[in-house]
Amino acid sequence: MWNSSLELRVTAMPAESWEAADGRAATGSDVACYDVLWTTNSCQTPLRDCYSLRHGHWYGGFEYDQQSWPMNDIQQPLQPYVTSYFSSGVVNGYGSVIERLFVSSNGFGLFVYPEVPLFLSFNEKGSQTMCFVAKCHDFPYSRNPDNPPFLRYEICQGPDIKLTHQHLASKHLAKPSDIPNLQLFRAPIWSTWAMFKKNVDQTKVLDYARAIRQNGFPYSQLEIDDNWTPRYGDLDFNRTRFPDPKGMITQLSDLGMKVTVWVHPFFDLDSKAAAEGHRKGYLVKGKSGDAPAVSHWRHPWESAYLLDVTNPDAVTWYLEATRFLQQAYNVTSFKFDYGEATWLTEQHRTKNLLDYPDQYARYYVDMALRADPVLRAQEVRVGFRTQDLPVMTRMLDRRSSWGRKLGLRTLIPTALTFGVIGYPFVQADMIGGNDKSLKDNPELFIRWLQANTFLPFLQFSTGPWIYDPHVLRICRKFVYLHMNYSDVIISLARESTRTGAPIVRPLWWIAPTDHVTWTIDTQFLLGDNLLVAPVLEEGARSRDIYLPTGSWADRMRGVTTGDRDGSGTPSCS
Repeated sequence: MWNSSLELRVTAMPAESWEAADGRAATGSDVACYDVLWTTNSCQTPLRDCYSLRHGHWYGGFEYDQQSWPMNDIQQPLQPYVTSYFSSGVVNGYGSVIERLFVSSNGFGLFVYPEVPLFLSFNEKGSQTMCFVAKCHDFPYSRNPDNPPFLRYEICQGPDIKLTHQHLASKHLAKPSDIPNLQLFRAPIWSTWAMFKKNVDQTKVLDYARAIRQNGFPYSQLEIDDNWTPRYGDLDFNRTRFPDPKGMITQLSDLGMKVTVWVHPFFDLDSKAAAEGHRKGYLVKGKSGDAPAVSHWRHPWESAYLLDVTNPDAVTWYLEATRFLQQAYNVTSFKFDYGEATWLTEQHRTKNLLDYPDQYARYYVDMALRADPVLRAQEVRVGFRTQDLPVMTRMLDRRSSWGRKLGLRTLIPTALTFGVIGYPFVQADMIGGNDKSLKDNPELFIRWLQANTFLPFLQFSTGPWIYDPHVLRICRKFVYLHMNYSDVIISLARESTRTGAPIVRPLWWIAPTDHVTWTIDTQFLLGDNLLVAPVLEEGARSRDIYLPTGSWADRMRGVTTGDRDGSGTPSCS
């Protein structure tokens, strides 16, 4: 029986002319789309639509700690579809970079509008269904409990996955307005985090910089990570650890090395900045009164206040602190960490009402861009509707393992997912991951570097010089190989501003009807013409490669394969 409180409207979308990322002209007759709108007059009535995952391979959606490509094997129970950090206490949360776009190998695609109070389940308990649920009275969509929910999405069917993806992306995902700093594409970023963790200090930073140069490695910038401040939120150097920060950065500048520092939106409860932010009303408030809301971040859980990035005065105040670092010490730019919607507590109040929870992420990345709008050497870790901003978007921290739990095998699937949902400037975190055990595993380190070589950016932390001279030579070889292809990567980055096409592309990008390409998760394309197939298995010295239809040449060995019909699997070591 039809619930009298519900109304469903399905509207055929008018035919539109548009240009696919490969330059093909297309029209609405190529991709048929419908606008689906569920409404209700009762806030107690959730709205639900479910779609089967059985009849295709699915892509897009969200970053995940066990990222797979395609994503059909992921199992997620119904929960708010907002940006979250896997260590934030959110059980089975979605990742830090998400979008509401999903496409399948059979040319079927969906886009859910950002204002929908969306809960999502994906293949819950192996059900092979994806369910969209709109609810208004459950956190984090409980700010306006008297407004009934609505569920609106666009559903499309095209002749192949690429045309459907490009139709939805061209309509719903913004293209980058510019690209990050060119030097970031060319030379590695060096971070202190995995090398020193929180035990970083001035002497270690300077010794680290000298080791980079002495071992013959190029660099774009050196990033001072966690624990350089007196308290979290106080944006100044800890003078016990860094007695002369200006002198330190002067020495690094003399080496031609730019310096960035790690920042975030959190404030220790007893920090000077928290007291000032509370007094001026610049922190996210609790349910009532003027007291700031308390968030719990990191692990073990630490209490902190959160910057209210919806407040223009608070953003100006924070940016004044970053400009102080630039002017007083010659800090170049910033690594903006966190910013996910799940740090907002159930009792939070912001200066300006958020239309949807992940507007917080958008405000945060906007602020990050304003901290370095000209050089554009900053990075962020969160993304939702921020595809237009010309900043590096970093994957979640990787673990030093071969496996599928934030390990090496998730590197390519995550890079491909970022590209499909509109984030071409993907930064793959630190080569080798973050664990101390990496020092005992040079094979993993080398394979990780090789897998990174043709991604847009390289980021080191563990110094290759901790291994033997043979490993060191291999590492230098692949760093310079990346540099040799950096002009190609930069050209593709610029292309993304015109077409929205990713830099790192799945094989089905050039062969959308080739069913073999739909499940390949260990190869990728750099643009349309370079196919990359790194070795990702421990102990392996060769691997099979699938070549889609076309004429291919082995650029590493100067061998031409001739025309391929897509059925060959040559071996490569």
